[in-house]
This record gives sequence, C-alpha cells and structure tokens, in this order.
Amino acid sequence: MVILILLAFIVICFTVDAIVQYSRKKNIRFNDIALVSKSAFNESSISIPKGIYFDKTHTWAYMEKSGLVKIGIDDFLLHITGPLSRIKMKKTGENIQKGEAILSIIQNGKQLIINAPISGTVKSQNIQLTDDLKMINASPYNDGWIYTIEPSNWLRDMQFLLMANQYKEWIKNEFSRFKDFLAVIQRSNNTELVPLMLQDGGELKDNILEDFGPEIWEEFQIKFLNTSK
Repeated sequence: MVILILLAFIVICFTVDAIVQYSRKKNIRFNDIALVSKSAFNESSISIPKGIYFDKTHTWAYMEKSGLVKIGIDDFLLHITGPLSRIKMKKTGENIQKGEAILSIIQNGKQLIINAPISGTVKSQNIQLTDDLKMINASPYNDGWIYTIEPSNWLRDMQFLLMANQYKEWIKNEFSRFKDFLAVIQRSNNTELVPLMLQDGGELKDNILEDFGPEIWEEFQIKFLNTSK
C-alpha cells in the first residue's frame, strides 16, 4: 500500500512538472511573437526630426552655427540594411559634388554606395564610428553623423532638399516603392524567402536586406540610390 501511494505521488510530481514546462514554452513562444511584431518596419518607426534637411539620396544635412554642414544617412535606409559591419569614408580635405559617391556602407561583404546631398569639402570625419559603428543605426541624426562639410553652394543645394513635412510625404512613396520592389523579387525568385510583408499592404520586416545576398543589394542600389543622382 505504501509503495502504491509513493508511486502515485511520483506520477503526480512528473505530471505537474510537465504542465509547468509546457506553460513556460507557451509563454516563450508568445514572447517571441511579441518581439517579432515589435521589429516590424513601418512609417511610424521612422525617425524624422524637425530642423534638418533631407535629400532623396537617403541622406540628411544640417548647417551648424559655424557654417559647416553636418551630414549623415537617414533612418529609413538604416532600417532596411540593418547593422553595418564596415564603412568606407572620404578623407578630410576631399572635394565632393552633390549626387556623387561619398560613402560605402558594408554588411558582411554586401555594400551600398551613398551619394552626397550637397557639394563642398570634407572638413572632418566622425572618427568615433571606427570604434563604435553601431552609433550609425542607433543614433543616425546625432552621434551617428558621418562628415562635416564646408559647403561650396549651400543656397543652391538647399533648394533641392526637403524639410521634415515634405520628407514625410516623400517617404510614404518610398515605402510603397520598396514593397513593390520586394514583391517583384519574390515573384522572380519563385521562393518563400521570408514573410516579406506581414499581410497584403501590411508592415515590413525590419532590417530586411540583411536576409538577402549581394545581387539584391545591387538591385536596391539601382532602384533607390542611383536614381537620386
């Protein structure tokens, strides 16, 4: 009798433990789903600070009191690429022309060429990026700036730049074009690479180019960056 009671107790203990473990796994799955939803990429997740100018090269420019212009990469492009592994910058003293290449951003061998929003001379690089490249993604409009430029014709160049309210409207079209771009890629590759959209007309996956190879990065370069020259 004692043995039967002991066996029954052991069975109950195993059953309770199994229920607890199952419950924990369900919670983990739920939390994972919650994290995925938080990483969705949409218009509300884009930072668009007021007081700076934006360019259709997916860069930004801000004139400081000194007359130098600080420039960097916009938040939209950084959400698409994801964390970078390396960048190639112009040297101090080099002249740049609006619409020409000023920077290469690299992620594990894949790269995009970024074009200049203004013309001028490179006065300084953000050397802190050599020690902490994550600042570009984490703080694109503050600590993640790329260069300070001495502009050669700021009054002319600024006429082609967008203020925050104009940029906000323009970026809506970029979202639409990017969704179409991904849909074409998915059809042409005839594969289910990743859930490119959560639903038709829905949100995009954050850092989505991270999942694609160099050939897709080259297509993105042509469709979204080279056309802005």
